[in-house]
Amino acid sequence: MDSEPPQQRIIMAYVALVLIWSTTPLAVVLSMRDLDAIWALSIRMGAAAVLSMLALRLAGLRMSWDRRAWKLYGVGSLSMFAAMLFTYLGARYIASGLISVLYGLSPLMVALLARLVVPGTVILPLQWVGMLTGLGGLAFIFLHGQHLARTEIIGVIWVLAGVLSYVVSAVWLKKIGATLHPLVQTNGALWLSALGCVLVLPFAGGPVPQHWPGTVTIVALVYSASFGSIVAMLCYFYLLRHISAHSVSLITLLTPVIALLLGVLLLGERFRPETLGGMALILGGLTLYYLRDIWLLVESRRLKNARRAGSL
Repeated sequence: MDSEPPQQRIIMAYVALVLIWSTTPLAVVLSMRDLDAIWALSIRMGAAAVLSMLALRLAGLRMSWDRRAWKLYGVGSLSMFAAMLFTYLGARYIASGLISVLYGLSPLMVALLARLVVPGTVILPLQWVGMLTGLGGLAFIFLHGQHLARTEIIGVIWVLAGVLSYVVSAVWLKKIGATLHPLVQTNGALWLSALGCVLVLPFAGGPVPQHWPGTVTIVALVYSASFGSIVAMLCYFYLLRHISAHSVSLITLLTPVIALLLGVLLLGERFRPETLGGMALILGGLTLYYLRDIWLLVESRRLKNARRAGSL
């Protein structure tokens, strides 16, 4: 059993993951300032694949090449290449804050799909209410779609296709039962994703860029490749080893709110009242879905403090 790490290290990893997941949609939008969406994605995936290989070597790990490993790499690439491809295509038309809120639906959709295909998955009544509220928020956005420009509707559909790809990958991996080291699995999925970008680029990438992108675009690409694809993964699995899944899962409740604020403050993003209403329902559904986890976390903290006070 792993020794208890310093509390400060856990807090740093938690805060880092919240910030990375909150700022990744912003980085996606900024990376396309001077590049076509497919070129931006291809550069990100290629750089992330190289960085993950270096991290793998530094960690002293080896790749697995058996049939099961290839299956895990392929399924994992759904949540990287397919999900990011659709997300980058959608990011051309909608705000980064809306992208984050739409991805906030992923835990609800994962739970729903897992309930259908993974035996033993249980969804509590309050979680059902949260899922229906969140999906109702999405329906609200579309039912009031007359206020959206046609391009915005296309953007929402593209991003939802990305969310669905991520959800299918997550549930599929859960059903298979991932047995590889996280860094090995991530490396394999990233290289398959980079290969997918190479195959798609000639058909959907548009003309080859004729000049170097600006500083903002380069910084966004470097950030997406290193922090968004590598550091976030390491923080995520580190936290899963040392704190409860309830605590980790609450990150997906925090990130859409922070991403919305960052989009408004840094990019001047604005939303119509109808869109804000739908996003509020989605965030409300997330809150209801995680209400039990929040209560368990508070109770666990209270009992821990009580035991500590009793030992003094």
